[in-house]
Amino acid sequence: MRQVPGRKGQTAVEYLLTTLLLVTFFVGLYGFLHQQVRKMFILGGIKILMMYD
Repeated sequence: MRQVPGRKGQTAVEYLLTTLLLVTFFVGLYGFLHQQVRKMFILGGIKILMMYD
C-alpha cells in the first residue's frame, strides 16, 4: 500500500486535538461537579446546625 505524504502528521494532530478536547471537557466537568458537591455539603451542614438551634 502506498502511504499518502503528511498522513502521519495529520493523524498526530488529530490525536493531539482529541486529547486536548477530552482533557478540557473532563477538567470542566470536574470543576462543575466539585462546586455542586461543595454546595451540597454546605447546605447539609446548615440543616444539621439548624436542628441544634
